[in-house]
Amino acid sequence: MSEGTAVALAEPAAAPAVAEAPGTLLAAIVGMAKDPAVNIPALQALMAMQERLEERAAKREFIAAFARLSADLPRVKKGGTIPLVTKDGKDKGSIAFAKWEDMDKVIRPLMVREGFTLSFDSVVRPGDGGGLIVTGTLMHRDGHTRTASMPLPLDTGPGRNNLQAGGSTLSYGKRYCAEMLLNIVREGDDDDGKLGGKRFITAEQVAELRKYLDATKSDDAAFLQHFEVARVENIEVAAYAPARNMLLAKLDRQSRTKREDQ
Repeated sequence: MSEGTAVALAEPAAAPAVAEAPGTLLAAIVGMAKDPAVNIPALQALMAMQERLEERAAKREFIAAFARLSADLPRVKKGGTIPLVTKDGKDKGSIAFAKWEDMDKVIRPLMVREGFTLSFDSVVRPGDGGGLIVTGTLMHRDGHTRTASMPLPLDTGPGRNNLQAGGSTLSYGKRYCAEMLLNIVREGDDDDGKLGGKRFITAEQVAELRKYLDATKSDDAAFLQHFEVARVENIEVAAYAPARNMLLAKLDRQSRTKREDQ
């Protein structure tokens, strides 16, 4: 290069601007990341702060969408029935309940409109005669989630094999988790389980007590007389735990006696 020759040096092309939504730190993060002498702990702290901002924004969107969804959710009709049959085959009527397929038909279009999806998982329920623990997850398209779990005994209704009982239990779990997550009101809930101002145990609790009655080969009449009711369905909510504990204690005594005799 001869002396006095002017040479124009091209500047490096500027990096494209980073689109930054209001309330984010993306531009600052990108700027620090391009600096060869970047302070790594400071960059990590900034990235962690950005994650928290995104989580808060996702939660705000979840709450806003959930408020709109709740305003439009109708009451769910009870289109199914649970037959009540004694061990000697006598028909004792039935209990109405909302079927999962009926509930799904109502809530799915509204959830899709607001960006929600529901997923379910289950694991075997340890102890207490088995069953399932069903967990529902309500997810929003912006990333925020909410979960609810329901432990349920195996729904061994009349004429059901183990596979059918498991399917029925899973269906119950889906329905109850969806009700908890979406605050669904079943039509007629105000009258459910009440008679003369009393509140009685649920159909699932009835099934569980009957299972323990069968397992312990208990005298049903003596059991009902102890709680001063005509049938298991008339056991009040406050008496459920004592009734269940009494049967579990009897089952434990029988198991210990059987082991000692072996």
